[in-house]
Amino acid sequence: MKNQRTRLFILTALAILTNGFSLLGYGHGSVGAVAKNIECNHNIGRSILTDRALKSLSGNPPTGRELQLPAAFDMSSLVCCHSHLA
Repeated sequence: MKNQRTRLFILTALAILTNGFSLLGYGHGSVGAVAKNIECNHNIGRSILTDRALKSLSGNPPTGRELQLPAAFDMSSLVCCHSHLA
């Protein structure tokens, strides 16, 4: 019985810690507000990285490498079926 009471107190304490600020009217300290803050910081960081990557590519010409298919997908490697493909 004592073990269940300890679990109840722990769950109650966690519920108060996670929702207590919201219930008291201090929304900036609630778990939802903290999660939104973390998500916002993540999105800002991702946007900064994307912006820096695009700025480094904006003035540079293409590398000149053409896309080449592997030999398995190269049409000239299909000698036996060449008449059917043309």
